[in-house]
Amino acid sequence: MFKNLKDMHHQELFLYGFFISYGLGTFIATILGLLLEEPLNMLVTLFATFVTILTFIHYHIHKKYTFTALALLWNASIVVFAHVILNKYSIDIAFTLLIPMAASLILSKRELLFHGSLYLVILVLLFIYGYITYPEHPFLHNPNLMASYFMLTFFVFSFGATYHFAIASSYERLEKSNKQKAFLLKEIHHRVKNNLNIVASILGLEKFESNTEEVHKLISQNKLRIESIAMVHEILYQSEDLENIDFKIYISKLTEHILATESSQDNIHLHLDIVALKFNIEAMIQFGIIINEFMTNSIKYAFPNKKGKIHITLQKHEHNYKLIYEDNGIGLQGKESGFGQNLINISVQQLEGTLKMINKDGLRYEILFQKDSV
Repeated sequence: MFKNLKDMHHQELFLYGFFISYGLGTFIATILGLLLEEPLNMLVTLFATFVTILTFIHYHIHKKYTFTALALLWNASIVVFAHVILNKYSIDIAFTLLIPMAASLILSKRELLFHGSLYLVILVLLFIYGYITYPEHPFLHNPNLMASYFMLTFFVFSFGATYHFAIASSYERLEKSNKQKAFLLKEIHHRVKNNLNIVASILGLEKFESNTEEVHKLISQNKLRIESIAMVHEILYQSEDLENIDFKIYISKLTEHILATESSQDNIHLHLDIVALKFNIEAMIQFGIIINEFMTNSIKYAFPNKKGKIHITLQKHEHNYKLIYEDNGIGLQGKESGFGQNLINISVQQLEGTLKMINKDGLRYEILFQKDSV
């Protein structure tokens, strides 16, 4: 029912807390009224609880702050009116102080000034009416209770005004600053991605400067490596989360790009089986380098007939996670060596993981790592 607390706006978080605490408080007051055989007080409290619940449901569906605040204020007015015409005092009237406090923290400064003043005028008129109509009213004719109630009401609205001038203004400045920082961070990722793609394009142009097949292969490999890193920045630029990247989204885009660049996608069948998991940019770059090396090696050397299957799995494994890469090719023909293998080993070390290779019925790599380390 509730979304993640850290994603809530401070006003929304306060409202949920208020509704829960006020609902529990008035529910307890209703039970006490029943036990103390005060049915009228119980009905007033029950009515206030019912209206509050309806207000909460309306807010949860429509997210209208102003309407919610005004509904709470009028609910408080009705409760005060009920206590006046009942011609008796009950501690339940203290709950009416919580409602204006909730409203004062939600309304804007201008709305608070207008509606708060209107509420106080109505409150004074109700008390004057009760004072005249009920000469023996235990609340309205008790100077101590009346003075305490008005002092607390004044404090509630003063606190609300102070909140808007201090806390809310600071929050708004902080929120604006965070949006600017997020925008700048997105722009940085966008520019890094563009710059890396420029470097990749320059490498592509370098192929035309040489007729050597070996040089062409080296340029293509390094171009793919740079593009795999650029893709991380591209995803972060397009994402709302600027810290973490969805592993499945990134690997899906990366593998699709590698297949389109290095092979006919109709000949190589790729299957992904990945749990929902996010990693930071540093870890994702290492994963991109690893998958890029695995796939380009498979496409170039594992399938002599240019047809095969590649399976990439990310799964929870006891207290760790396991990344599995496997193909059904001819397996490793000789000893592991070369720049690509060294790059894989370095990346695995950066992830603080362990690498296991199984050269049977194709080639299978298993990388075991802890998510906390990445």
